[in-house]
Amino acid sequence: MKCIICEQRKAKRYCPAKRRSICPVCCGEKRGVEINCPLDCPYYVEGQKYQQEKITRQRLKKEGVQPYIRRAELYNKNPEIFAKIELALATLFRMDGKLTNGEVAEALELVIKTLDTEKKGILYEYRSENRIVNELSGRVLDILREYTDRTQVGQGRVSLDYARDVVEEFLKEIRFYIEMDSNPQSYLIHVSRYHPEKSGATQGGGSLIMSP
Repeated sequence: MKCIICEQRKAKRYCPAKRRSICPVCCGEKRGVEINCPLDCPYYVEGQKYQQEKITRQRLKKEGVQPYIRRAELYNKNPEIFAKIELALATLFRMDGKLTNGEVAEALELVIKTLDTEKKGILYEYRSENRIVNELSGRVLDILREYTDRTQVGQGRVSLDYARDVVEEFLKEIRFYIEMDSNPQSYLIHVSRYHPEKSGATQGGGSLIMSP
């Protein structure tokens, strides 16, 4: 029996999302992105575990443990911001399948420039000639302003410095993927698999915070 997705290779894995068997290649390439995998699928679970361990080893070898410590400190202060930015990336990637790691990096660079200008007391939003880059930078800024504009500290308010540091951490991670992986969408695929599309109340995403 042939795979119901590619209709070329032999179907060897039962896919609970498709309720049919698919080939290992389609399972590996499309899980969590084009296939809305249930979070208890053993292939999904094992695939995520393998990919996370692989990336962790690569980053530890290249950068050491310090980036993980820094990211964990920022994450623990306000995990909601991390989760919302990740979800915004995954959502826009599903809306526009042509979005690339480079465009995400460009968008985050614009966000940083906007925040730096705002710290000087000037409200000015930097723009690109690329529509999708502007869409993403706008979404990230909206998320950050949910927290920087709050009047009560107890409601999760953060400083502009913290907001900038968070964006800088995302930018560093994306640059790592750009340098280490030839796939121009590798980071977006990675993010999407941690924030699968929800089906009722049975699915939900988790942050990409990593521990060595």
